[in-house]
Amino acid sequence: MNELEKMRCSELADMSAIELQESFIHAKKLISIRHTGVADLDIVMSIYDHSRHKMRESGNMTQWVNGYPSRSIIAKDIDNGNSYVIVTENGIIGVFTFIIGEDPNYSTIDGEWPDNSTYGTIHRIASAPGAHGIADIALDFCMKSGIDIRIDTHADNAPMLGWIAKRRFKYCGIIHVEDGTPRNAFIYRQLQSSHKTKRC
Repeated sequence: MNELEKMRCSELADMSAIELQESFIHAKKLISIRHTGVADLDIVMSIYDHSRHKMRESGNMTQWVNGYPSRSIIAKDIDNGNSYVIVTENGIIGVFTFIIGEDPNYSTIDGEWPDNSTYGTIHRIASAPGAHGIADIALDFCMKSGIDIRIDTHADNAPMLGWIAKRRFKYCGIIHVEDGTPRNAFIYRQLQSSHKTKRC
């Protein structure tokens, strides 16, 4: 990452909560996105419990095991200002993490990233019971950063892989997360016009 990109990364990481809040209409409902607060933690953890259950129902038996993501992980996301909730008049319907800057898990890849430009990573997307379109809402919000978006998922996560294909992410290779297990890694390019890059 060059000095200009480091400055851009720092500027994006320092964006205030007010700048990152957003309200809009989605499926005829008023949607708001804001930073997750400590007071939201119980609700958010119940949403992650629901998402783990849905994974098992879909045949994904190996992702988000042993209580991942744990309460301490989400608390750290909140403390770092990286966790966001999607809210309607009925309450919180979704949660996701968006981190701008280098992800250590992505430093080594069995494959190739197109370049080393500044990027943001979406992690830990989860939907409340009955909620739809949460991943789309999260991605559209993160795209407003104007930088490339990276994401990874387990090979058994068929619903997420289908969504990633639908949103035209490009497959780049295999990365490994903290516990050593592999994940398929993808990128959504927003900077192609300003970079001559390799294709994944």
